[in-house]
Amino acid sequence: MPKISKRGGFSDRNKIKPINTEIQLKDFDKRTRIQLQNMISRFYKYVYEDEDTYYVKEAVQEFFRYVIGTIYSEPIDMRRRYYYDDVLKMIFNTIQEDDFDDVLTLIEAIIQYFDEYLVKTRRDSYYDRFNQKYVVNSLFKIANIYFKQEYVGYRFVDKIIVPISDQNEITEIEEVLECRYAVVRNHISKANILLADRENPDYENSIKESISAVEAICEILTGIKGKEATLGNMLKKLEKNGIIIHSGLKSAFNILYGYTSDANGIRHAGDIGGKSSTFEEAKFMLVSCCAFVNYLIAVSAN
Repeated sequence: MPKISKRGGFSDRNKIKPINTEIQLKDFDKRTRIQLQNMISRFYKYVYEDEDTYYVKEAVQEFFRYVIGTIYSEPIDMRRRYYYDDVLKMIFNTIQEDDFDDVLTLIEAIIQYFDEYLVKTRRDSYYDRFNQKYVVNSLFKIANIYFKQEYVGYRFVDKIIVPISDQNEITEIEEVLECRYAVVRNHISKANILLADRENPDYENSIKESISAVEAICEILTGIKGKEATLGNMLKKLEKNGIIIHSGLKSAFNILYGYTSDANGIRHAGDIGGKSSTFEEAKFMLVSCCAFVNYLIAVSAN
């Protein structure tokens, strides 16, 4: 028989049968797996609920073939039709039984597929392509709500799942990813992708991309380029242009820059920014550089 497990309900609220509140990183408890499964079910219904024409049925088949052939890398037969019960059984079995990384890989791939489909088919009600913004909450944002409610230590940032759960940190990154400077956005997007890859980590280059975003915004705001475009020179030029940066903040970022940069742009192995860089260092640099970029954009606008 099913057992009651309502987060914030009487039993949980009064600590009679408290529900887990520890951040889940390497494994997901049964309740969380069920809620993630329910999330995918709701997304499926939202994406395909009004699709009753032949074209839409074929769109559903395309999704099924994507799951089988791309996510699971199983052979597909273009001559046959696949059925909801069979494909969803595969998905739900992974969510209920497999390792946490497989669960996140699956969820990431499905939500990316659903989002791309909605962007193409519901331009007015889901995504405004002209202004490049979501009209309603994106599937990524809704998934983050599920992750937060279930204490999953990961969030979607720039459409990929990253091991960051602090909302303030996420906000700093997303603010840069929405700024008007494409070169700055590109550096942070690359840093985020490199940080998110736990199978083949490249924290050295993630740090490089993060600091490059700071260099890029300074070049834009000062007009300095080439050999003269050191962070120190650019920060001095900003102040000459009337952009006052707190001395402690300027000193702190000059020190950070010193850790990550030498004549070739990357320090030697063993330091922050070298081949021995850790996830924690790369995450710190990503968030710190995003915060500094947002700060520089804000003060330069005043």
